[in-house]
Amino acid sequence: MRKSRLGVLAAAAALLAGACSAGTTATPTEVPSGSAPASATASASASSAAVEGGTLVAGLPGDMVLADAALISDSNSSAVMNQVIEGLVGTKPGTVSDIVPVLAAKLPDVSSDGLTYTFTLRTGVKFHDGTDFNATAVKYNYDRQKNTPKELQNDYNYYYGATFGGYGNDSNITSVDADDASNTVVFHLKVPQSNFLISQTLSVFGIQSPTALKNGDADNPDPSKSCYAQGTCPNSASMVGTGPFKFKEWVPNDHVTVVKNADYWNKDGMAHLDSVIFKPFKDTVAETQALEAGDIDWAQIVQPNDIQTIQGNADLQVINRGDYCNLGHLAMNQTHPPFDNPKIRQAVAAAVNRQALIDAFYAGTARLADSWMPPTLPGYKQEQLPAYDPNAAKQLIADSGLSADKLAIDFYYPNDVTRPYMPDPKGMADAIRTDLEAVGFKVTLKSAGWRTGYIKNESAGNYPLWLIGWTCDWGGPDNFLWTAFFNFQGGKGNPEFAYNNPDLKSAMEAALQATTADTANTDWQKAQDIIVQDMPTLPLVNSAPPGAAKKTVQGFVGAGNLTEYFNSVWISK
Repeated sequence: MRKSRLGVLAAAAALLAGACSAGTTATPTEVPSGSAPASATASASASSAAVEGGTLVAGLPGDMVLADAALISDSNSSAVMNQVIEGLVGTKPGTVSDIVPVLAAKLPDVSSDGLTYTFTLRTGVKFHDGTDFNATAVKYNYDRQKNTPKELQNDYNYYYGATFGGYGNDSNITSVDADDASNTVVFHLKVPQSNFLISQTLSVFGIQSPTALKNGDADNPDPSKSCYAQGTCPNSASMVGTGPFKFKEWVPNDHVTVVKNADYWNKDGMAHLDSVIFKPFKDTVAETQALEAGDIDWAQIVQPNDIQTIQGNADLQVINRGDYCNLGHLAMNQTHPPFDNPKIRQAVAAAVNRQALIDAFYAGTARLADSWMPPTLPGYKQEQLPAYDPNAAKQLIADSGLSADKLAIDFYYPNDVTRPYMPDPKGMADAIRTDLEAVGFKVTLKSAGWRTGYIKNESAGNYPLWLIGWTCDWGGPDNFLWTAFFNFQGGKGNPEFAYNNPDLKSAMEAALQATTADTANTDWQKAQDIIVQDMPTLPLVNSAPPGAAKKTVQGFVGAGNLTEYFNSVWISK
């Protein structure tokens, strides 16, 4: 994906221009072999001032879901995984699209047709269990995800199918060839894929120890029966990667502990801290209170309304993560009546006072969303979404032909987390319910725990109406329109929304395979025009989420996609 490569690779680099995090560059930067990887870059630059040792207690807005990187799709789990699991490539700290090699010795060589990626791997690297990292281990990890048991495919191993168009024969990866002798891995694709390299920066594509995966029954179709997924294997043999921290223990709903990897292969990226303890909180109010009380040192997300209070506390600092790189929306699933009726989806869009939500819950840190991606991304197009108009909503309901008894709906929200795009899920759900009932809907609010059913059920399409959103993994339109929301697997639309429009499929696939940035952006804009006509979800907000920490926390580098590393962090005296 270097800018000197041809065709789709040049387009891919251009597609990333305008990414939303401060410090992001339009063209990925190649780091020479032997240089510090993404997870270590910030540490190396500040090591002369760092204080060694100590424990950082980090607050998260909700618990981790599973201890297997391949089976998670949420930012709470990723926040932990980013410290422990490394992939072939990563993103430079503070950016959402500046690609650097990590376990790869350099960025890959790519064939002129964009179908073959050849990675040369670093040597002398070991997993936390002492086994060797090599080409065979890389192949094992990718073959494992390609052949994910059906029971795990969308409910758990979401990213592989969303990124590569499905599993097994549906995957755009035809094969992964490994040669330990030459320390190379070769990926073969069916068709060019402009987001291939940057998608591999995600922690879910991190390389885990094949030995630990096998011993921990990681491929059990029921993750609750896998000690690897549950983090309960003997000798902490879960989440076994190559990173600067090692997994120690997970006590669900209480804490996750990672400890310094004294044998880390990259000496320039060694962690300063002895350990990091991640503590989950059900809401940002409790997380902020814990920070103010000194019970935690770092809070991933704080309520926008608390920013002024934090700024006035001489012992605390606000963390700035750059510009908008997320979207919160009101989701509808078209297999659940009445949302199979387009008039009803339009009525919902007209019924919700989105600006009132922003005024009530975001304290000036958000903007009204007007498409299905943030405005900071290439390919973005401002769409004319329905304005708040209760009378128009009532007329659309009348035009739908549905009787009042067909307007009873269950509306779900998560009851134990907050997200950057959703700082107060219950409060927002209450406000939306009031708006919907004002135009004739009968709404029953329901809730579930984030890791105990919410993510699994909404991903599987079990909810008719619910709050959800996406924080960018990388700064490209594909990460929202395709990966996050409306991808097609095996020719069928994402079951999360059950939105199947063949014209949308054609437009997005054309964008992914485009050979110029202009062509790709035109196709992404065409896709947005199609989506707005169908209104499968209602975009609500793009937010710029603040975090906070004690003033003693130094060396932290925030990023708009929340891909943030703690090996650069130290605690001043």
